[in-house]
Amino acid sequence: MNIAAANQPIIDNESEVLTVFTFWIGDELFAINIENILSVTQDLDKLLQPPVKSRGLMGVINYMDEPVAVYNFAEMLNISSTRQIKSGLVELLNEREQDHIDWVDALEKSLKENIPFDKARDPHMCVFGKWYDKFTSRDEALMDIMKHFDKPHKEIHALADELLDLKNNGQLDEALEKLRIARLTNLNHLIKYFSHARSQIEESLHTVVINITNDGVKPLVALKIDEIHEVMNFSQSDLRGLERMGLDVVLEMEGLFKGYLGSDDNSSSCLLLDTSNLLVNVKAL
Repeated sequence: MNIAAANQPIIDNESEVLTVFTFWIGDELFAINIENILSVTQDLDKLLQPPVKSRGLMGVINYMDEPVAVYNFAEMLNISSTRQIKSGLVELLNEREQDHIDWVDALEKSLKENIPFDKARDPHMCVFGKWYDKFTSRDEALMDIMKHFDKPHKEIHALADELLDLKNNGQLDEALEKLRIARLTNLNHLIKYFSHARSQIEESLHTVVINITNDGVKPLVALKIDEIHEVMNFSQSDLRGLERMGLDVVLEMEGLFKGYLGSDDNSSSCLLLDTSNLLVNVKAL
């Protein structure tokens, strides 16, 4: 995606409009003045190994016949990238899926071997249930998938009291048959939703490289990010210095950001990158 407005002034002296390209790293929203973007691309196929080591330095690409260093922006800031965070979420879902397979296996073992069943019977008290009740995401498609977990998850946990009562009343065969059907229905539905959730998380990752410029012509450096947001408009008066927010003392932010851009309701607050000092700060990492 080329940024056609790169060579045009984006500050209107009367309206003081500031147009920025925004992207997420974890739960933090960042911004780059669109005047400082030459292009946004997904092409990392021709990444060359870097001649030196620096935090976040991934390699070098040839852009407009210029060698341009590519940095992983999250690593530059020494924070977890969106890809790392979402990979952790995928692993968590793998573990919680296996928990419920093990839960059903443990219930069957208890029924057949007459041993105590010590797994959580309350769906809100298992590890997944505690996490699920608090989980939120800005990914609306993922949240829609997560809503489907509620019914089969509760139905699985309800099996323990129901089937153990049947066994205690001499109806073991009926209890085992209900469990067999629950494996084919409730548990399979839950496994399907775990799979859908993981797929949505993985598909939501879109690695892009932002080619940065200070003069609108020559590439300065390229930044790799994993989750773009949107182009947004602010006014110059929306820019607040870090010192006004008590963030100027944060070492990782020193010199990298001009300040926070925020609307009156703070619904779209973001840190604005200072590209004029970017190379100086990159070399210092």
